[in-house]
Amino acid sequence: MTPPELRIEILERPDDPAVQSMLVELGLEDQEHYDHPRESREEIAAHTGPIASHFRGENVMMVARAGDGRPLGLCWCVIFDPGNGLEGEVAELYVLPDARGQGVATALVGEAMRLFRQRAVSFATVWTRPDNPAALAVYRRHGFAPTEQTVLTWLPLPGRGEPGAGPGGEHGADNHAP
Repeated sequence: MTPPELRIEILERPDDPAVQSMLVELGLEDQEHYDHPRESREEIAAHTGPIASHFRGENVMMVARAGDGRPLGLCWCVIFDPGNGLEGEVAELYVLPDARGQGVATALVGEAMRLFRQRAVSFATVWTRPDNPAALAVYRRHGFAPTEQTVLTWLPLPGRGEPGAGPGGEHGADNHAP
């Protein structure tokens, strides 16, 4: 239910001090829920906003090749800064079936992690299925772990994602709200 005098608008001034202050408060509150190094208000403020209406990213495609130049696998990394620090994602990892089990995936993800460290990525993600033990082992070997957060996804499929539409519908949802 929407309060009677609530107005939702697109932020027009990315340097709005009240909005910047809320983002810092969000950062302070969020860090109390997770086991990672804490930042002071000043540290959070130093890397928070202003929120640009557009941001740029980079696609980095790594290819593992055999000695004869034949491609054996690939690792597609995405690096971007939405306004709160550099993020990275191993978007895709694929090894040809006849090259699996030979360390190709481990080498590719190792290079992805080297890239993320080199670029000072502060948050990196990878998505895989829970029934893919080989991929899970490679990712865990490189420091990835199941998240401390609940990750919900939205797919624009018929009957999903609409308020009141059943599973996936919105009922009192509030991102980051206690």
